[in-house]
Amino acid sequence: MIIVLLKTIVYFFLSIIYFYSITGYGKLLINPHYIRKDSFNFFELPIFGIIVHLIGGYLIYLTIGTNLFINTCILITGLFLFFFYKKELNKVNIKFVSLILFAIFIVLLISKTHEDFTLYHLFSISEIFNNQLRIGITKINLKFFSSSLLNFNQSLIVLPFFGFKIIHLPVFLIYFLTLGYFINNCLYTLKNNERFYSLMIIMVLLIKFNRLSEYGYDYISHFLLFIVFHKIYFYFFNEEELFKAIKIFILCVLIKPISLFFAPISLYIFYKYNIKFLFKLFLSKNLIISLMIIVMISSSFLRTGCIFYPVNSTCFSKDSVFWSEKKEVKEYSEFVSLWAKEFYNKEKSKYPKIEDKEIYKKNFKWFKYWVESHFFYKIFEFLMILISIILIIYTFLIREKPRIKKNFDNYFLLILSLLSVLFWLVTVPHFRFGISLIVIFIYLFFQTFLNLEIKLEKKKIFSLILFSLIILNVKNFDRINNEMSRTDIYKFNNFPFYNEIEIITNDQNFKKSKFFHIEIIR
Repeated sequence: MIIVLLKTIVYFFLSIIYFYSITGYGKLLINPHYIRKDSFNFFELPIFGIIVHLIGGYLIYLTIGTNLFINTCILITGLFLFFFYKKELNKVNIKFVSLILFAIFIVLLISKTHEDFTLYHLFSISEIFNNQLRIGITKINLKFFSSSLLNFNQSLIVLPFFGFKIIHLPVFLIYFLTLGYFINNCLYTLKNNERFYSLMIIMVLLIKFNRLSEYGYDYISHFLLFIVFHKIYFYFFNEEELFKAIKIFILCVLIKPISLFFAPISLYIFYKYNIKFLFKLFLSKNLIISLMIIVMISSSFLRTGCIFYPVNSTCFSKDSVFWSEKKEVKEYSEFVSLWAKEFYNKEKSKYPKIEDKEIYKKNFKWFKYWVESHFFYKIFEFLMILISIILIIYTFLIREKPRIKKNFDNYFLLILSLLSVLFWLVTVPHFRFGISLIVIFIYLFFQTFLNLEIKLEKKKIFSLILFSLIILNVKNFDRINNEMSRTDIYKFNNFPFYNEIEIITNDQNFKKSKFFHIEIIR
């Protein structure tokens, strides 16, 4: 018991160390003058540190390859940049950061990971850590083509004594940073509408998305999109904030290309700034945006033979690029689309079965199957939670009667948000691919048609956050207790780290698969 407690304490402090190391790298991308502004949100820095880590991890993979020594040096260098680099951080509150981390740390303590992690995510990270550049890696396993580029961040957190045990830290960190960003915003902003949005996101994350075992990379990209929308909607007048929003949006696409569903909402920037902002964007000497785009294109090409694999027309033929997976990527993309539209789950449906894939996709014939199997199973429940949270905030904090304001900008942004939802709906309408789009659309709907004048008091905000934190911890204590009591391979016998028995089993099966022995061109 004492050993388990010590491991947990070490894990907690290692999480704090990793947070400040990442923050140190984030300082490299932020203007010192901007850091000293009152509007500066400290939790932005680690997000930009994630960008630096991703690009750095990719460059290391391309060149020398990583190892335990390099990873240790990277971690220590980040701490040096945080504590000694010349850019001062006047608003850093270590106690505040540690308190928030302590309040949600239980989320990181998991035994059973999400299904895709054991199928191929872990092997993508292992491939990066154990090898230098290998062209055509998708030939090992076709699912490698859709592996998140956040794998490069995770490959840098393989450390001595811990090995791969703590590679969930970058994923958890994004959840933590999103919460911290909006909690900080609730405390320091003076705008009630902005506080309302921030409080809504905090409660949604704490009440609904409080199990790390459910997280693929799709969820965390949506968490960051909440921040992107916040900057676009509330700071459209501030070019510095909009440039940061664009960087974070590109990071979301690097993590998961499904973030492109957010693109119609991002057009709001160009609506507000017209052609001038476009010119400034493309003429600006912003090296980091260029590097991010280069990483996106080159990694896609080296893995799949496609400039940008989600768009099959950008893929080269095998005659031009012999490691190209154009046909296979297209087939897999079609499979995912049909899967999201419940084609492979229609056997349980009360409706007549449609075996032909083309007929199933045609004229929205799939829609009723999707509504029956997925909408009421996944999305409807979430909508009830989201709407309940909005109504709780309104009811708890209401000060005046409803007052409808005619604001064309709100209507226009609502239409753009609806386009994003429709874009998601007609392509891959699975819940995990459209979380942020649904939340933003519902928020804008209430904001536009139920424009209540409210006064958000800090004491009541604290009460709602505390209420949400209690729900998070109760649910996770119950989960851990259940995992401790299990008798299968998911029993929590490696506390506080995830279960490795299943990993070993899947690793053995993976190595026996027909893909594993295909030679990869160096």
